[in-house]
Amino acid sequence: MSRAASPDTGGSAATSSGMPPGLPTPPTRRVSRPWIAGLSLAYLGINIAWAGPGQVLMSPQVEWLTTNAPIGFFTDSKESNLAIIGFVAGIFALVSTPLWGALSDRTRSRWGRRTPWIAVGLVVVAVTMSLSGFAQSLPALLLTWVAMQTAINAVISPMSAAIPDHVPPAQRGLVSGWYGFAYTLAVVAGTAIGTISTAVWPSMLGIGMGYVLCAVACLVAAAPFVLSRWERSTAELPRAPRFGWRDLVACFWIDLRVHRDFGWAWVTRFLVTLSTAISLFYLYYYLQDRVGLIRDDSATAGLRVSDGVLILTAVYAASVFLTVVAAGVVSDRVGRRRPFVAVSAMFLSAATLIMAFVPDFTFTVIAAAILGLGTGVFTAVDFALVTEVLPEAADNGKDVGIINLAIGLPNVLAPVIAAIAVQQLGGYVGLYLFAGALALAGGLLVYRIRGVR
Repeated sequence: MSRAASPDTGGSAATSSGMPPGLPTPPTRRVSRPWIAGLSLAYLGINIAWAGPGQVLMSPQVEWLTTNAPIGFFTDSKESNLAIIGFVAGIFALVSTPLWGALSDRTRSRWGRRTPWIAVGLVVVAVTMSLSGFAQSLPALLLTWVAMQTAINAVISPMSAAIPDHVPPAQRGLVSGWYGFAYTLAVVAGTAIGTISTAVWPSMLGIGMGYVLCAVACLVAAAPFVLSRWERSTAELPRAPRFGWRDLVACFWIDLRVHRDFGWAWVTRFLVTLSTAISLFYLYYYLQDRVGLIRDDSATAGLRVSDGVLILTAVYAASVFLTVVAAGVVSDRVGRRRPFVAVSAMFLSAATLIMAFVPDFTFTVIAAAILGLGTGVFTAVDFALVTEVLPEAADNGKDVGIINLAIGLPNVLAPVIAAIAVQQLGGYVGLYLFAGALALAGGLLVYRIRGVR
């Protein structure tokens, strides 16, 4: 794989985090197609790692472990146990996201700032995923999944920082579009791997093999980019200041009085992501208990729940593919981001209304298509918007990590909010109405961002 044109470099004043001069300045040279392809393939791989378990493997695994031996603070409710695992793992993922980014900002090595963290993180992700797949108790699953969720951010935060590090603003819609394309394809691939595994191997063996195959796919997809030497060496740069407690706190801090656009971009992403997260958290159980698809372990012929999830994922992905790259390119050409984000939020809200009031599989497929169209636009354009409100180039890893908290925090809160909504807001109707309201709020608040059109 050929290397992209390296970003311009040069001296700069010390950053707010105390970083020394000599780090890359905002890029002006366009990145190459092979570079975009390599980054996208790597992002495909790391997202396969969670997509298979998250879509079709962990729900039946938790149900089986709940039936056989709930232990400790786990209960006899599969919904509650899945929420516990999602919440606890999400907390660890939340804390680690900006930390890994900040540490990569400070890294000095012959392989660059980001690559060492991505490489080590991939190995840890593969190991902990395999252990999760063959966990024999809920506490064991919780422990291994927490480790995996923590390690995955050592890959995602540095990888996401590669875009503001290397891609000029005029090209970010395009690159973000392919980034979103890779993410969606990963959801399809992970779901397919999980579904096929449970069909080929019986019961819990199929679930365990699904985890392992997702881990292998992750490593294979990410290896070309990691090995391509896509970064310049940072070994010759001045050593970063010692990382202390004040720096740890700074990993989670942005002065929003100075960087207001950054704050509004964070809120917009948080609300829209939370809407999607709570909509999809109980999808497996929604199809089983509300729509009426057949349990995966049932001997009755018909459409299984995991088959339904795969169909919905494929429809959703096809819709995303129609808009994700095109929206990024159009946004680059017209020089506007906010209208695209607002319209995408309206699509997401419309999809949740269908799921709230029409619990029929055919209409759920229609909702998946609408959700995909909106998600494609949002994924491409919102990330491009975010990269244009980052405070300082030398802190891209930390700042992208903080922005990614707007994705991580919803995933922490989604298990709790979804459980409360199902139990206290009228079941799935209340859950999906609430999700729709969150999406609309995010679409409106994007207009509070003043520095991006």
